[in-house]
Amino acid sequence: MYFRKTILVFFSFFFSAVMSAQEIRLKKGDVTDNIKLNDSIEETYAVYLPQNYDAKNPPAVIFILDPDGDGKQSIQLFRKTAEEQSYVIASSNRKIDAASVENNIKQVLEFMNGFFRTVPVDPNSLYVAGFNEAGQIASALPLVNERVTGVLAINNAWINPEFAENRKIPYTFSAIVGTKDYTRYAIEDIIDFLDDENFPSEINYFEDGPESWPDTNTIYNAVASFTLNAIKEGKRQKDTTLVNSIFENEVAAIEALRRERSYYTAWLQLKKAEDKFDDYDRFDDQLKELKKSIRKNKAFKQQRRNWYTLKEEEMLQRDDYTYFLETDVFTANFENIGWWASQLDNLKEGKSNNDLLERNKAFRLEGYLKAIVSNAYKDLISSKASLDLKIYISILATIVEKENPEGYLSIIKLAGHDGDYQTAILYLEDLLKTGYDDYQKLYELEGILDLQMSNEFNQLIEKYGGTAKYLVFDTEDQSEENSTEQN
Repeated sequence: MYFRKTILVFFSFFFSAVMSAQEIRLKKGDVTDNIKLNDSIEETYAVYLPQNYDAKNPPAVIFILDPDGDGKQSIQLFRKTAEEQSYVIASSNRKIDAASVENNIKQVLEFMNGFFRTVPVDPNSLYVAGFNEAGQIASALPLVNERVTGVLAINNAWINPEFAENRKIPYTFSAIVGTKDYTRYAIEDIIDFLDDENFPSEINYFEDGPESWPDTNTIYNAVASFTLNAIKEGKRQKDTTLVNSIFENEVAAIEALRRERSYYTAWLQLKKAEDKFDDYDRFDDQLKELKKSIRKNKAFKQQRRNWYTLKEEEMLQRDDYTYFLETDVFTANFENIGWWASQLDNLKEGKSNNDLLERNKAFRLEGYLKAIVSNAYKDLISSKASLDLKIYISILATIVEKENPEGYLSIIKLAGHDGDYQTAILYLEDLLKTGYDDYQKLYELEGILDLQMSNEFNQLIEKYGGTAKYLVFDTEDQSEENSTEQN
């Protein structure tokens, strides 16, 4: 409850700014970047105004939350949507803080406050889009204040059933998830829950993920659920031309999936389209013909049969990963490290499988494995767990994410502090082999000064292109020099 009360305090401040918005001159049809939130905060954001923007009759707004804080780049993906469906798009240039949900919420509301002081928009049509971990933040906002009209969650989402059930006014929930993303099933569960609660909701798939933004057409279709629901509720004027354009884009997305031979995903998108355009009888015949065409395809029938089998296999594999990770971490089972490495090798092989569904399953399992190891790593490293447990989970982290330096740095520090220089040097070289070049950070690791001053440590730094901080003696040359002096 503390979290909810805290957020409500933030929101009371947030919405007090809506009515005091002031117009400034911004170029229509282009992105205006680096707009300051206010004079006391250095953070900035980017804004896109559609060419038909009218401050006296302003359109709805979509706030984009990008974990990397690249507001201008994320807005580019929404430009087509903003123009054709008439939305103002605003995106923060502040990175998401993965460590604190409440701090993220506070920062998002600061961003919204700054925006509302600058750009007039329809205060009754506020939408929030979030990508990856920011999808969870976006998902949380309408659950604590009913002025948020809808959420676009991309590749990640969050739901609190109690908060959702207590909301008096349903909001629109639109999701996009890559077919390679392990969060797919969790997002589908959220869609099912919201459907049962009579919240307008839909899910759009694209053949990629998990770190990839969806294509502009998929974003267009996902935002269209906001537009169609607003028309249905009388918040927007009826526009036959716009609805026809939305339908054509929906059909184009289905056809694109068919060209990619993703027949089962195309089928799921078609079923979604039937629900989406249920109020528009003029589209029934075209949808029926498209449905008939897909069902006649032998490859579709095979994919549909395979899907259920592969999903069951995937769920069992995920259960195995969860169980064995808990067991191995509890016992610091170093002997089983090889098994985990073999799992990654198997998944790597699966990612190049000729069968699309098998290939996507391997990507999802790899993503799931990385996620549970990452969570275990964060929990253990920040806890009072034993040295063995911390080294074990750090080694496992280097196996599942070979390019992520955190696990290597952890081992170097832990082993060096314990006097196990051989292990520390081994993982230092493994880290440098990945291309890591933040040599200053290596010398800033605390508690291992003896290791950092050693010949082995400094020689490795120089071997991989860095500058040694401490004098380096070539042990072989030094040995020969000593021998000469003795003779």
